[in-house]
Amino acid sequence: MSGRRIQLPNDSISLSAAMTDALLKKGSGDAALLYLYLLRHDGFYDPQEAARLLHWEQLRLDEALSHLNELGLQTGAPQPVFTAPAPTKEEAPDYSVEDLAQAIGDKHSDFPYLLEDVQRQLGKPLTDRDTRMLLEIFDHIQLPAEVIMLLVEWQCREYEEKHGEGRKPPMNAIRSAAYRWKKSGVDTLESADAYLKKLSYYRSKEGELLNAVGIRGRKAVDSERKNIRQWIDWGFPAETVAMAYERTLYNTGKFNWSYCTAILKRWHQAGMHTPQEVRSKDSPRRPAKGAASAGPVPAQPLSAAQQEAQAKALEENQRQLKKLLESVGGSGE
Repeated sequence: MSGRRIQLPNDSISLSAAMTDALLKKGSGDAALLYLYLLRHDGFYDPQEAARLLHWEQLRLDEALSHLNELGLQTGAPQPVFTAPAPTKEEAPDYSVEDLAQAIGDKHSDFPYLLEDVQRQLGKPLTDRDTRMLLEIFDHIQLPAEVIMLLVEWQCREYEEKHGEGRKPPMNAIRSAAYRWKKSGVDTLESADAYLKKLSYYRSKEGELLNAVGIRGRKAVDSERKNIRQWIDWGFPAETVAMAYERTLYNTGKFNWSYCTAILKRWHQAGMHTPQEVRSKDSPRRPAKGAASAGPVPAQPLSAAQQEAQAKALEENQRQLKKLLESVGGSGE
């Protein structure tokens, strides 16, 4: 049989020739499928979501993962290792002018290079107060210099998106984020890279999930983002979120983030994530007492028995109406 070219869609994801050759040589279809999952999710690996989307048992997933590891691919976010309680702001030293001068002049430390990079990213020289906060991140929180550089870069990007192009975050906001990272175990270059990939994946899904709940033309605020990230972690596509949105309107007469999240949580616990699973296993509840109507609800197809009962009821109503009209007509003559 002669070969032929298959036309692929324009939204194809790229797979390097080296990785393609390695996967073909390995001969594991499961490893190739898992690698495609990772490509589609920007390298972010969630075992529960992967198992659900691939329809695999955990043992099969673990085996595919081990095959990728054998090919030298680092898969998944490293698990945080907590060796001691995270430092707190209250425990931070009160750095003196001498402490700053010593840190800046220490040629055997990464701090002078870190200070230079942060000033470049923020577009201005740091004041003594700001330099103290940077030294607090480096010395007290003990984040490596390369992790702090990633943190500052991410904070600059976040701040610009929220407040406008060219706006830079204050140093105290960067310090607060550094404490959060350390508390979450994000304190190595590998864990920071995986964490930022996860945040980027959240952002890539945010717009379509906002659209699913009727919000367009703006970005999510912090409280909304918390709900959206939970929906993503549960593995819901936008189509199912839209169904939960419609169900919220149907039951309450208006949109409520907490109510919508509660619906999705119930579906998640019941193993219903796709629109097909929700339609087959869950039916709309009656609207809450006194709730305003959210609009017409699409009619569900009637069974043959229901159609027959409906026809009989309509016939009886017409008979009663005709009898009533005759009686009214007779009394008026």
